[in-house]
Amino acid sequence: MGSIPETPRPSPRLDTDLEKQELDDVFESPSQGGTTVVADEFQAQTSPKLGIKRSITDYLRKVSLPEKFPEPWRRRTIEPCDEAERIQRIDSHPEGYPQLAAFINSDDNFAMCRRFGFLHQRVLLYRQDELRDLEDQLIRLDDEDKEEMPKALKSRKLDDIREGSYRRGLIQQIDEKLKEYVDVVERIKSLSSYKSASTRDHTSVRNWLTNNATLSTEESEFIHHKSDLIALTDLEEGSWFDGFVEDCLSKIPCRATRLLFTSPEQRNSTQDAYVHLYSKARINILVRLVVCLLAVLLLMVPVVLLLLVPALNPIKIVVIVLFTLFFSLVLSTCTRAKRHDVFGATAA
Repeated sequence: MGSIPETPRPSPRLDTDLEKQELDDVFESPSQGGTTVVADEFQAQTSPKLGIKRSITDYLRKVSLPEKFPEPWRRRTIEPCDEAERIQRIDSHPEGYPQLAAFINSDDNFAMCRRFGFLHQRVLLYRQDELRDLEDQLIRLDDEDKEEMPKALKSRKLDDIREGSYRRGLIQQIDEKLKEYVDVVERIKSLSSYKSASTRDHTSVRNWLTNNATLSTEESEFIHHKSDLIALTDLEEGSWFDGFVEDCLSKIPCRATRLLFTSPEQRNSTQDAYVHLYSKARINILVRLVVCLLAVLLLMVPVVLLLLVPALNPIKIVVIVLFTLFFSLVLSTCTRAKRHDVFGATAA
């Protein structure tokens, strides 16, 4: 990647002999072979001719600072990390799982995985039946002791020390199976809280896998389980509208749209002409502007129409009903408003 050569700065011009004398007092001349250093003591002087108070800061701004100049005046330069840039670029990784991981990492919406709901339910049913069997054993044991030794049901110590009793081991086994059962239940509950991957994001990942053929046919089967895929990132407010805006921008054959709505890192991440990555922050700004424009139109257009319509005209009722419905539709689709929020805002 080319870089623009830095334009050399012209050396500061000393307008007066007084400036030359002051600068010589503060810095040693580098032409004499010594390192440019700052004098230990410096006292600000006031020029009688110019009426400007000189200080050490004025010279620090004009003269390039040495490497061993003490903090905080020495400016540090941070070199770019080539390794970090290589990790972010999709094309810099070999084909296969490395390139697929880089592609998924390029956009948060591409982060998705399988829930394996069928397997979780099978394990849950299996653990559930194990507990049922242990429960039956415990009930049968209680019924036997009820007839043969009822005192064992009233004292745990007596039941533990008597010969041939295995209730204690049965209880411990039940406890272990209950922990396994609850663990499966919590995992299912946790995975159920994730939302399903959107159709747009799933299609993007599936198309990329199909076009690039980075994985074997057998190992790329996971992407075809659409109903079992979950999104690992929480979808933002009105994310479908953001996707609609991105689709519209990708169909505009204009270089300016990529320059405005993509970052330099995203433009350099891949040379694939079918991959369009957009900056979420910039898309969010555009979406907010569009939503603000819609809000203004929803408020002003019906007012103007009602002013133009003559009084006692039934068209006014139609205008009010249509724009009220449109307002409710925009509020429920472009925001995360709940049903009671939509109802309250529409009634207001």
